[in-house]
Amino acid sequence: MKEIQSNHLHEWHQKAQGIVEYALILAFIVGIGAAIFAKGGLAEAVSDAYFQISKTIAYALDNTTAGHQRFAQNQLEQGLKNAITSGKVVLGNGGWVELDLQTALHDTIKQPVNGGADGDVYVNGKGYKYFTTLWDAANLKTNQIQLDDADKGNWAGVRIERSGDTYNVYYFNGKSANVTTDAPKSTYTNTQAMQNLFGNGQAPKTWTP
Repeated sequence: MKEIQSNHLHEWHQKAQGIVEYALILAFIVGIGAAIFAKGGLAEAVSDAYFQISKTIAYALDNTTAGHQRFAQNQLEQGLKNAITSGKVVLGNGGWVELDLQTALHDTIKQPVNGGADGDVYVNGKGYKYFTTLWDAANLKTNQIQLDDADKGNWAGVRIERSGDTYNVYYFNGKSANVTTDAPKSTYTNTQAMQNLFGNGQAPKTWTP
């Protein structure tokens, strides 16, 4: 009798897993179809669908405020790393780039994002001038990646700084709706000060492309 029950339970788990897999595939197809209909671009539709599915999976694995924030910061980190490895962003020794998500809309571009750079930094072959070029080089959409509702009133950022042949990756978290409220220019341009104030005890990671 126990063996029969075990077999039934195993079959039920297999069916449940199959239903979940079919549901994810269907959601992916429907998401792409809806995005194509709304925007008319296959590449953009696939990108949007992939992002939403990645977000859903990440939230399912860690459905906490910290987990949501880590997912958002991971998108910023991967975007900046891709920009550096592809040569779209080039850093001289000691140079750094940063992308930030915030609650408040930026005064100029009216999106909840920010960012900056310092030192010898080139974006798409030209000297760095404005942070939106970093978002473009990182192939990130300022209207797509946002802090979760649980993070309202806060900001989060990722900074990558070159140190010789390697890079240091910093993770910052603040308690204001706007980065500049917590970190005026004199503070923002000082990586050690940013780490002390907003590192939340998380040590920077070393990255070698």
